This record gives sequence, structure tokens and C-alpha cells, in this order.
Amino acid sequence: MGMNSTEDKIKEIAREFSKATEPVIKEAKKAAEPFIRDVKEVTKPYTKKAEPYIKDIKEKTEPYLKDIKDKAEPVYSEVKTKAEPYIKDIKEKAGAKAAKFTCKEEVFVQYSHHEIKTSDIIERAKKDYISKGNKATSIKEIQVYIKPSDNAAYYVVNHTDTGKVEF
Repeated sequence: MGMNSTEDKIKEIAREFSKATEPVIKEAKKAAEPFIRDVKEVTKPYTKKAEPYIKDIKEKTEPYLKDIKDKAEPVYSEVKTKAEPYIKDIKEKAGAKAAKFTCKEEVFVQYSHHEIKTSDIIERAKKDYISKGNKATSIKEIQVYIKPSDNAAYYVVNHTDTGKVEF
């Protein structure tokens, strides 16, 4: 019994560790993508020569990988089943809290007998960026600086591309 309890605790810690490190691993993978592409390009001739060996290794390790997956599946299913009520409860509570704090928000800039909604300025900045040949899906981040004295708003997309839209 003591052995099983310790083993269960170790499995639980391993799962928690995996879950906690997931965002860091994703970020590291994203940061490494350009380097990986460069390495793949440089090593292409060598990987072609290694393909038969890699294929042989894959064939020899496939039964072991299948065995590991088969053994991990019940643990995964058990954790998922046990966690479902808690996840449902958390989602319900989060949804209720989000509903309490949801309201319609509008921000206007008024100056010299003019009035403009900030959401309209942002949309115009996005349209201007797209009209310059960029894709809407490439906009990950946009900052808009409103300058009433210039009758314009200046924007920066993804910390690199800039532009100006008139009111």
C-alpha cells in the first residue's frame, strides 16, 4: 500500500510539473523555430544519408513506444475522469464571475467640436495597415496613439510597422 501511494504521488507530481511547464516549453519552441529551420537546411545532406538508419531505429523502437502509450492511456483517462467535475465547477464559477463584470464599454475622444470613438480609430488603423498589403491575421498586437492636435492617430503593429490615420 505504501509503495502504491508513493507511486501515485510521484505520478501526480509529474503531471503537475508537465502542466506547469507547458507554457514555458511552448514559448521556447516558438523562439527556437528560426534556428531549427536554419539547422534543418544546413543538415539536409547529412539527414538524407541517415534516413535508412533512422527508419531502422524507428521500426525497432515502435513496439516499446506502443507499450508506453498503452500503459499511459489508463492513467490519462483516470486523471481526466477524476478532474472533469472540478473543471466543470471551475468553468461554471468563472463564467458566473465573468458575467457579473461584463458591460458595454465605449471610449470617445472629444476635441475642438469633434467626437470620435476610440474603437473606430483602431478599426481605421487596422484597415490602413491591411490596405498597405498586409494580412489581417498578421496583426498580433496594435498600439494606437491619438494626437488631436494633428487631427490624426498614429499606430504601431507588432512593434515594427507604423502608420497614420486622419480623423
